[in-house]
Amino acid sequence: MKKKGFIIGFIIFSLVLSIGYGIGTYFVGYALSPTSHSDQREVNNKIESTSDDQKIISDNRQREVIIGKDFMKKTKSMIISSVDDIRLNGQYLMHDDNHLWTILIHGYKSDNTNMMSYGAKYYEEGYNVLLPNNRAHGTSDGDYIGMGWLDKDDIACWVDWIVSRDSQAQIILHGVSMGGATVMMTAGDNLDHVIGYVEDCGYTSVWDIFASELDKRFSLPAFPILDISNLVGQLKAGYNFKKASSIEQLKKSKQPILFIHGGKDDFVPTDMVYQNYDATESVKDIYVVEKAGHAESKDYNPEEYWNKVFEFINTKIRN
Repeated sequence: MKKKGFIIGFIIFSLVLSIGYGIGTYFVGYALSPTSHSDQREVNNKIESTSDDQKIISDNRQREVIIGKDFMKKTKSMIISSVDDIRLNGQYLMHDDNHLWTILIHGYKSDNTNMMSYGAKYYEEGYNVLLPNNRAHGTSDGDYIGMGWLDKDDIACWVDWIVSRDSQAQIILHGVSMGGATVMMTAGDNLDHVIGYVEDCGYTSVWDIFASELDKRFSLPAFPILDISNLVGQLKAGYNFKKASSIEQLKKSKQPILFIHGGKDDFVPTDMVYQNYDATESVKDIYVVEKAGHAESKDYNPEEYWNKVFEFINTKIRN
């Protein structure tokens, strides 16, 4: 009887383990595979904006796209390798005899073309501009999306690329959405030559944003699904969703950082920007665009956005 009970128990345990691994594999593939359809997002509690606000954003975005396309034609391409030997592609444009740089970091399932209008503005202000494609995005290689955590180490490689060409480089990181999280996660590493940060609508941690999306997209709780997925994610993608924390990295950051967020963000909850801000002990400021949704702050009012960004840079970072 004992032997039979052991066999039954082992079979049940194996079934539970197999089902759990299958669930975890599905959600890791859904969230972290560059070929999944996770960017085609429908949520249960979308925050609605007025038609007038959306028209303003749409009109400004169309103009920004044109600016970005014109700027992209001027850029040059380059390739580097990450610390784990993944090929990373990017584009850049330099001024003569200028040591000011910016690295512009795009969001989830996007690519560096979405940052070209940002590049045009920084270049106009006298900055050398570097626009990487994150791993598993655009023309860069990679099997799994880094969600900012793996990307922070890739940013260190891009910084090295700059410094190898300009030993006096002063670098500002500016990222949007997952790029904003990348900025905050990188901030905790206090890289040499990086003098300040602008993060736009980044999340508090990978765990938190996945838990939020499990609820909004699937009406599912974090436990046990996210716990199982986290274990699978460590095996497949190589990082822990809880350890991949903007908040914990910000606690170690020493350089100034500007936090930007949309007040009607239905993807990265607006509450997250205040948590990130409160965790930061370095010089900081916050700019919340109340009528903007996710990654819409610049497009709601480009002039005000850039005035805020460069006021912070010129008075808090380069002062």
